[in-house]
Amino acid sequence: MTINTQETLDLFPTVPRSSWTEFAGGVRQERTGWRDQEISDRHRRWGADCPAVDLDFLLTEIHVGEPAALVEYKHFRARPVDSAAAVFLALRRLADRAEIPFLVAWYWPNSWAFRIRPLNDLAREHFEDPEDLSERAYVQRLYRLRRLTLARSLSESLSDVLPPVERRRP
Repeated sequence: MTINTQETLDLFPTVPRSSWTEFAGGVRQERTGWRDQEISDRHRRWGADCPAVDLDFLLTEIHVGEPAALVEYKHFRARPVDSAAAVFLALRRLADRAEIPFLVAWYWPNSWAFRIRPLNDLAREHFEDPEDLSERAYVQRLYRLRRLTLARSLSESLSDVLPPVERRRP
């Protein structure tokens, strides 16, 4: 499968923003406008001493009703994460208390390639920091952390494409 990187980049234009305009009254303002605006606006009225964050796509990987990993999925065009930021510190603490891996997984939707950044010690037992994986390799790791084996029929249906070199993060 060949990927036209420029065509992919053109599908997701980035809008430049001035950082000082993001805050009003010490509270970061809604940037996208597509979330449930009422709860977003209401929560901001609760003030800067009641911080919260909406994540891109936080999933709890589960196995037999138990959490297996906490994964923050981000489109490959998403901003880099600051693992020392309060939100990631809070999520890392949750994952550590649950004794599960916590990681960020950037994804390329045309190829379903992944760039993984483990954010706690348990995640580092399963992933390098950072690590580029094909869909097949990533799904195999998700199965392995559940102590399961990926079925051959499913494995054969998954992509072996890695993230494009020019879009990989350092």
